[in-house]
Amino acid sequence: MAQEPPTSTTALVAGLGDVKVRITAILGRTELTFEEAVELAADRLVTLQNQRDEPIDLCVNGEVVARGRLVIVDDAYGVQITKLLATPERP
Repeated sequence: MAQEPPTSTTALVAGLGDVKVRITAILGRTELTFEEAVELAADRLVTLQNQRDEPIDLCVNGEVVARGRLVIVDDAYGVQITKLLATPERP
C-alpha cells in the first residue's frame, strides 16, 4: 500500500521546524503629528484608536496571520487566537 504524501503543513514543519520567527501582537494604533511624536516623554499617555474589546492582530514576521483577544496568564499577557486568516495581511 502506498504511503500518502505529507500535508503541506507537515512538510513545512519538517523542513523549517527549527527556524525562528518573530511574533508580534498589535494592541492598537493611533496617529500623531510629527511634532507630537518628537515631544513624547516618560509618563506621557498615548491613547490608541482601538476600543477595549476589539480584536488584536497577531503577526508573524510582520504579516497579520491571526486575530485574537488579550488575556492575562499568571503575571503575563497573552493572546487567545479567535480567528486564523487564510491569507496574511500587512498591518
